[in-house]
Amino acid sequence: STSTFTPFPTSLTKSIAQTAKTLQTKMNVGKPRLPLSRRTSTQTAQLAIESLAPRMEDPDRYTLSRDRGKTESQAKYDKHRREYKREHKAVSRELRLDARFIERERRDLKEKKDGKARSKRNKNFAWMESEQAVINQQVAQGGGLLSGGGIGVALRKKASGKIGIKKGGKF
Repeated sequence: STSTFTPFPTSLTKSIAQTAKTLQTKMNVGKPRLPLSRRTSTQTAQLAIESLAPRMEDPDRYTLSRDRGKTESQAKYDKHRREYKREHKAVSRELRLDARFIERERRDLKEKKDGKARSKRNKNFAWMESEQAVINQQVAQGGGLLSGGGIGVALRKKASGKIGIKKGGKF
């Protein structure tokens, strides 16, 4: 006769089999696994400790540490003075920013207008220079096209006493 020998008693064997079956169902053994998902970072609200009884403060009765020990009228006066000072600084800052913006726009407009005039002037100068270059080329080629130019004209004017350089004057 063949008998199956187990090192554990039957009650323990049944308990082990039951535990293995439970673990198999709980751990999803043999089933496809869920895809990995990225963990979200903890939010500040989740980390914050919940306050069970929040302190409610009356904003009219709130006093800064610098107003402690002052009468109510003096504290109110100082509070209004600080608010005025804060608003005054904010308005000054806004005016500075506006002035800077307006000045930038004015300069851009002026640059655009001056740029058109400058480009027109440069175009005219370029035309004049090219004309002068053509004349200089013709003079350099000799008497056939143009004659004159150079220092000789001034010397002749000086010798003749005509307008230009005074007779006997220095060059």
